[in-house]
Amino acid sequence: MLIGESRVECLAVHRVGNPARDEGLQLSERTAVVNDEVSSLILDGYLKGIVSDKKKFQFFHDTDLNLNEVYHYSRQFFRGELGFLELSQRLARHLYARSQHPNISAGDVLVILFSGLSDAHSTQRALGVFKAEIRDDFLKVIESESVFDLQHVSGINPRLIDKGALILEQDSTVYAVDRLGQQAKFWLEDFLHARRVPDVQSSSQMMTRVLEQLSGDIADPVQQGRFKDEFLALCRRDEEVSAHELSAVAERFVEPASVGEAFDSAAQSYGFALDEQARFPAHSMARRLERSLCKVGIGHGLSLLLPPDMSLQAVNAERASDGELTLTLTLFPQSPD
Repeated sequence: MLIGESRVECLAVHRVGNPARDEGLQLSERTAVVNDEVSSLILDGYLKGIVSDKKKFQFFHDTDLNLNEVYHYSRQFFRGELGFLELSQRLARHLYARSQHPNISAGDVLVILFSGLSDAHSTQRALGVFKAEIRDDFLKVIESESVFDLQHVSGINPRLIDKGALILEQDSTVYAVDRLGQQAKFWLEDFLHARRVPDVQSSSQMMTRVLEQLSGDIADPVQQGRFKDEFLALCRRDEEVSAHELSAVAERFVEPASVGEAFDSAAQSYGFALDEQARFPAHSMARRLERSLCKVGIGHGLSLLLPPDMSLQAVNAERASDGELTLTLTLFPQSPD
């Protein structure tokens, strides 16, 4: 998405509290006045900071996408059925209704209409929804004749997005940010109701996490070492590997039900389910697995960090009469093929 020719067309600001703490909702009765300086800050901060493939999500609903409130309101606006101020007020009311968690802070909500966004095919508009929960402190220099004084001021830093969304006109894509969302993921899950759009990097990270979890579930250190060796051999053999191929290897060491549970757990953390036909660059995946699967538990509370070119063949433990423990490890170099 190219944003170099983008412009700020309209802006409205509302203040959204937390109803669980008896904080109110204050709706502006008109749109805000935006001069060139403010417009430049918004474009360079909010818009530039949110357009990234790593922040790409899609609206969804369990039964009908049109029942997703944010998606529905934005479609009404883009079709000309809803005015901008009314749209911004509906979004603020919806956000207020979803702000029930005790960890959700009050904040100022900026609803912004952008124009001039483009891709390879067309130019389109987009709606930005940004919630500023933290105000930054600044020092302002005040000049009066030949005297300079300092005054404390606080304000919103548009280059530091607390919560944000950019809703595109032409499809269900939404770019989203929730910098403070570790404790209460309401912005993505309750307000936007959006799921991450998987890319190669996030899918590879998710696959690596699943395999790392499964490796840790293997009690036998030799089998755990072979688990790593099998995956590295697969990734070194082909240019690409699929999630299905990696899962099939995992199921030779771990029960299929456990493999499914690991994928389900990762899907909850990453916000998307991994398609079994998803494909990964094999050499890149091999490098990830070399780092993540190098740790092998050898019992007795000990772990071994194996170089990628070494394979664990056997672990023998002998305990002497005085309690002294001797571990003998048998290692073999792996073939570069």
